[in-house]
Amino acid sequence: MKLIASFMAVGSILFSGFVISQQVTTPEMMLRSFSDVELQTINDGRRVRRVNAATVSLIRVEWPEGTTATPHNHAYELVLSVVEGRLRAISGNQEFIMEAGDIAVVPAWVEHGYVALEDSITLEAAGPG
Repeated sequence: MKLIASFMAVGSILFSGFVISQQVTTPEMMLRSFSDVELQTINDGRRVRRVNAATVSLIRVEWPEGTTATPHNHAYELVLSVVEGRLRAISGNQEFIMEAGDIAVVPAWVEHGYVALEDSITLEAAGPG
């Protein structure tokens, strides 16, 4: 019994060292600029630039006046900030007029949509990356 316990202890120590020494990459900070990120134009007219990380994305959206994002939901939460312009935010029975500096926090699976009341720019933090 003592022999088995000793073997397991030594094996555990050796295995732990092996796993630690096998790290393939070291995480490091990156610097990106939205101007260097591919611009995608969505069918409804929005222009989108998206920077992805492992678990979150930062999305810059240009909304031409009158653009509508129809009500939808997704499996991750979303934080949307209006940088310039005005949007109508709609979620269930709620409706808000958002202006520069306003922030909407949308939990996962909550239906939401937007209408650009004028040319607008938003930043969205969303997961997964």
